Amino acid sequence: MVRKLQVFLLLLVPLALAEAFGAYDHGWQWGTPAWEAAFAAAPGAVAGWTAGNLFGDAGGVDAFFVRFDGSDPRPRQSELAGLDRAYALLPLTDGYYLAGTKGSTDQNTMRAQTDAWLARLDDSGQIVWQARVGGKLKDEARALAPAPAGGVYLAGSGEGRIFGPGSGGRDVFVARFNARGDRVWGVQWGTDDDDFLTATAPDNSGGVWLAGYSDIDEDCRRVSERGFLLHYSAAGELLWNYSWSFDAATRPKALVPTASGVWVFGETDGALYGPFAGGWDVFAVFIENAKPHRGVQWGGSRVERVNAVVWDPSPGTFWLAGATASDDLFGEVEGGYDAMVVMLDSDATPGWAWKKGSPASDEAYGLAIDQHGDLWVSGVTYGSLYGPNAGQADAWAAWLCFDPYFGPRESSPKCEW
Repeated sequence: MVRKLQVFLLLLVPLALAEAFGAYDHGWQWGTPAWEAAFAAAPGAVAGWTAGNLFGDAGGVDAFFVRFDGSDPRPRQSELAGLDRAYALLPLTDGYYLAGTKGSTDQNTMRAQTDAWLARLDDSGQIVWQARVGGKLKDEARALAPAPAGGVYLAGSGEGRIFGPGSGGRDVFVARFNARGDRVWGVQWGTDDDDFLTATAPDNSGGVWLAGYSDIDEDCRRVSERGFLLHYSAAGELLWNYSWSFDAATRPKALVPTASGVWVFGETDGALYGPFAGGWDVFAVFIENAKPHRGVQWGGSRVERVNAVVWDPSPGTFWLAGATASDDLFGEVEGGYDAMVVMLDSDATPGWAWKKGSPASDEAYGLAIDQHGDLWVSGVTYGSLYGPNAGQADAWAAWLCFDPYFGPRESSPKCEW
C-alpha cells in the first residue's frame, strides 16, 4: 500500500515549498523476540544485525543484508558462528563493502573479544572475502569510505594496541585496503581519554577524513564529549587535526566532503554556532584546512540526534537522518523519539522534514540517495513502525520516493513499485 507522508514545515519556510515537493514512503519492519537493528543503508539495500533467527539460523549474533528488487526484499543472514555485527555499507558497481565487528568463537579469554570486520560482498550479498583488524581487546569498525583503485578505508575504534601503542583508553584507527582485501596500511590515533570514531569520508586527493569525539575530564571538571576531525593522506600521513573547544559538548556524527573541505554534522549541548534550543541541538560547520567556516545550529526544546547525512547535488540540498524528542520542532512526537529525515539547504539550514514514530522510541540510522533522488532509510524501532513489533527492538527500512507533482493526489505513478 502506498502511504502518503506527513510533511512538517518550519515556520520560516514558505508554504509553496511543501506544495511543490512531495514524498511517499514504502516501509518494512523485521524482528524476532531477540534484538535487531538496521544501522546502514545503500541505494536499494540495507544492513544490520540480529540476535535471533531473522532470515536464517543464528550462529550467535549475525550480520544481515537485505537487497530490494521492487517491493520484494531479498535478505541474507551471515549464520556464522560467534558474534557478527554490521554498522556500515558502501555500494560498488558489482557489490558492496560491509563493516562492523566479529567476535572470536574461541573460549580462551586471552584472545580478542571483538575485532573490526570488513567483508566484500557480491551483488547478491554473498561474502567474496573478509578481513579483520584488531588487538587483544575490544575493537570495532563503524564507518567506510572509498579509497583509490577500488579500495576501501575501514575506520573504527578499539582498546590498546591496534597499529601501535595505545594512547590511553580507546583510540580511533583507519586502515586502507585494496580491492583484493590486502591491507595497505593502518594507523592509530588517540588522546589520554576514550576516543570514539563516528564517521569517515574521502577527500579530493585519495585521502580520508575521520570524525569522532573524546570523553574527557579537564582540570577535574567533567567536560563530556569533545569532538575532533582528522585528515589523513592516501599514504596514511596525518595532515592535520581539529578539535572543538570546551564551551559545549560536541559529537560530530556525519561528514560530507567537497572539493575544498568537508561539512561536519553533529550534536551539541550548548550554544556552539547559534542560540541553544535545549537538550541536544544539531550543528553543521564547513571546515577547510583545519579552519571552521559557516557554522549553523538548530533544534527543539529537547533532544535531536544526527546519524547520517547525504548530499543531493542536483537541487543542492543535504538530507539528514536521525531522531527527535522535541514536540516544538517538526510536530508532536509519537513516542520517546521519532525517526526523522530533514531536508537542509546548501548552508545546512533546515527546510522540512519527514517524521515517523510509534508510541515507543524510533530512530533512523542509515541513509542513502539513489540515482533518481529518492532516499533509502534504515533504523531501529521499539514499537510497531511498519508492522507489529516482534519483541525488544526491531529493524526497519523505508524507501522515500519524491514526486514533484505531489499535490492533493492519493498516489503517484512514479512512486509505485
